[in-house]
Amino acid sequence: MDNTPDIAVIIPVYNTAEYLPKCMDNVLASKFRSMEIILVDDGSTDGKSPSLCDDYASADPRVRVIHKENGGLQSAWIEGVRASTASYLSFIDSDDWIDSEFFEELYAHTSQAFKSCEIISSDYMIEKQNERKEVHHMVSCGQHFGEDLDNIKSRLLGQEQRTVILSRCMKLISRKLITDNLKYCDSAIRLGEDVNITIPALCDCKRLYVTDKCYYHYRTVTTSISHSHNTEILDNIKLLCDTCSDVMSEKGIKNARTQADREYLRLMFVYVKNELRAQYPGVLSAVRATLMEKGLRDKILKTKLEVSNKANKLIYFGMKHPLRIVLKLIQTILLTYDRKTN
Repeated sequence: MDNTPDIAVIIPVYNTAEYLPKCMDNVLASKFRSMEIILVDDGSTDGKSPSLCDDYASADPRVRVIHKENGGLQSAWIEGVRASTASYLSFIDSDDWIDSEFFEELYAHTSQAFKSCEIISSDYMIEKQNERKEVHHMVSCGQHFGEDLDNIKSRLLGQEQRTVILSRCMKLISRKLITDNLKYCDSAIRLGEDVNITIPALCDCKRLYVTDKCYYHYRTVTTSISHSHNTEILDNIKLLCDTCSDVMSEKGIKNARTQADREYLRLMFVYVKNELRAQYPGVLSAVRATLMEKGLRDKILKTKLEVSNKANKLIYFGMKHPLRIVLKLIQTILLTYDRKTN
């Protein structure tokens, strides 16, 4: 009798003792039993997280703990992948949580015919202190394969709303799609690092199934790289987009470079928002100087980009017209919104 579990749940942990109980309690409350749960303690220093992980392992035989030196989020989930045995992999960040029916509902949509090459995904809920917001895939719910899936692959990057949400979380992913593509994971990429693995996995997948339920809850934290000032963000944007272009080209995606260029501008929206929110001395001059650099300026003015979201329209206007007074107005609007929702 094969005792290999159907799903490996991989949870990286770093100083998240405050949030881990909610995450784990919901995982353990699932009626789906055929799973292994791998907690990867990435060198936590809070004096609580390591022992809390060990307590869960002692209480449930399905839970295993890996204690490792700190190497960052990507190194932690990769360690979990290598320690796992299941046919499908599911990733949960330890400060997030899932609804208890997550595994049961997603596994019901798997296909034995595509067991080694499919992705099943739910939608998710953004959880802020004073705001909850549903986030959905742009593709219709249900299964996609063949020419339909090829069309989706031509629209993975550079869209205002993700055609397919590119987080490694909220999904069941065939093991082979992850293990075959670990070679593309670059620890130098910090912004949008999940794209390291989800882009090649999506390019290789033969069946995609999307539900319309928000089973995954993403807790926003102010220490995340995409919500705070980081002087390396511009280099990361370039590296990420160049890497995506190279990977997608290698996988046979014909419009890889076009998708990457559009993604570059979308990520510049993130850069502008982060910088203006950081409020460090000289921020307006720094943002203006960046937006006026010739290579970026040409990309902003020449790349065709559809923008309908009100906040993104505001940022896009500032990118096209980076006057100090315009950037100051945008900064004021962003900070006012943050005070109302945090």
